[in-house]
Amino acid sequence: MKYTPLDIQRREFEKAFRGIEESEVRAFLHEVAAEWEELLAENQKLKEEIIDNRERLRQYQEQDRIFRETLLQAQRTREDVLDGANREKELILREAQFKADEVIREAQQHVVELEVQIRNLKMERTRFVREVETLMERTRRHIQDEAPDIYLAPPPTLKLEGLDLSSLDEPAIPPVRRPKPTN
Repeated sequence: MKYTPLDIQRREFEKAFRGIEESEVRAFLHEVAAEWEELLAENQKLKEEIIDNRERLRQYQEQDRIFRETLLQAQRTREDVLDGANREKELILREAQFKADEVIREAQQHVVELEVQIRNLKMERTRFVREVETLMERTRRHIQDEAPDIYLAPPPTLKLEGLDLSSLDEPAIPPVRRPKPTN
């Protein structure tokens, strides 16, 4: 049973022959009622604080939950971004390797084509030199046959047969040698 301060103040007691001083009982009941009223007010205030604290706790828990979810989502997003970047990197690397291989293949093919062209040009040069030599020989014989009195025998010419023609690939002008600097 709960007593209110008013219940305490209005409480009536039966009178007895050798009873208690009524004014003292009334004064005591007023003191108890006043203290009881203070206790009830403090109790109410504490209940309100508890309710406020529970509400703040609930808000903090909600914020904590939101922060955790946000952090978890940020971690997932980070992992997704890293995965995407790694996939993109691998794709770029594979594509670059493919292009590099293609450039190397094309360069090697171009080198082969150039080597074939050089070989053909060497053969053509050799054929041309032989044709010129043959033409010169026929021209000499023709002049010798047609005008023997004008024609004097030329000094012997070089024969291309048995010659090393690879020296014809080298430049005719020797490289310029620069003097070493003196200190």
